[in-house]
Amino acid sequence: MVTNISNTKNILSNFKIYGDFIDAKPFGSGHINDTLLVRYKQAGQKVKYILRKINSYVFKEPKLIVENTLNVTNHIRNRLTQISEPDLSRKVLTLIQNKNGSYFQLDEKGDYWNVILFIKGAYTVDSVDNIEQAYEAANAYGKFQKYLSDFDTDKCHITIKNFHNLANRIKTFEESLKHNPKNRIEDIPELISLAKKYYYINDEFLKLESKKLPTRITHNDTKINNVMLHKKTNKGLCVVDLDTVMPGIILNDFGDMVRTFTSPTLEDAKDFSKVKMRLPIFDALVKGYLTELNDYLTDNEINNLVLGAKIIVFEQAIRFLTDFILGDVYYKVEYDLHNLNRAKNQFALLASIEEQADEMEKIVKKYSNKNKI
Repeated sequence: MVTNISNTKNILSNFKIYGDFIDAKPFGSGHINDTLLVRYKQAGQKVKYILRKINSYVFKEPKLIVENTLNVTNHIRNRLTQISEPDLSRKVLTLIQNKNGSYFQLDEKGDYWNVILFIKGAYTVDSVDNIEQAYEAANAYGKFQKYLSDFDTDKCHITIKNFHNLANRIKTFEESLKHNPKNRIEDIPELISLAKKYYYINDEFLKLESKKLPTRITHNDTKINNVMLHKKTNKGLCVVDLDTVMPGIILNDFGDMVRTFTSPTLEDAKDFSKVKMRLPIFDALVKGYLTELNDYLTDNEINNLVLGAKIIVFEQAIRFLTDFILGDVYYKVEYDLHNLNRAKNQFALLASIEEQADEMEKIVKKYSNKNKI
């Protein structure tokens, strides 16, 4: 993270931002990139920007992320223009050019930085407080998916190979058990056994995958805090954090919404007794999402959305567990057992989803009938 204001101003000076710099401070709750909220005074008005350093450990080719983001946002902007959608600056991300016409800037260490116009009059939440938020955020993701339904997947780069590849995540988990570099597995035998119990989810997915799910442009990080909500109306405004946009399957995006919308606690909450999948929130989520996508998704996709929830929650659980075993090399941690508690949290959510899977299936069927939406 940039902590020196002079360094921050030096990076910003390369971008086409006019006016007087006011201040910059850390922003957001993401685990991966360093992000700053920057304020400028322009013609007597305060204008906000987001300055981000792209994590080169996670994203091996940061330039591809910027290219994907630019291509996707331009495509969405064109679609919104065609339907005469007002106030485009609040409905789709706006990337700021540097003075050489590029949309990223390299610093002296070779790190990539980019700047995005802050969405005015918007807010985000890290956990869903009510069904209205769940509906609006899911509806925003549905629109995002709909606007990209005609985007050529061949023109979108793979920014992280095997990002949502459950079989590969299991393989990496098994390898971490063999290497055990920090001697941490001796203290967690029950959790390791629990993880292996859920390998059946991957078996179910492999059977489904043989049916050839469509490849689409997917967000791949559909957390609730990646949707900007209108401060006054609470309507979903804009989908943000497009670093992981790439070709994928819809089950992954839906599953991550379930993971981050339906639990009443944050993913690193330590009281696991409070972690559960809330059916009313799930109901609002499905309604908001399928309102936009019933005409675009296949029956095979819709009929397996609940499996998508199991896949992503389990995947995230073993990712946290693997990172703990390896010594916390991927996710930012605030204390030694942070990733371990995150993993336990996700396993608790997965158990709750298993318990309520039949009811979840009924809700999906209710809203998959277009006449009932």
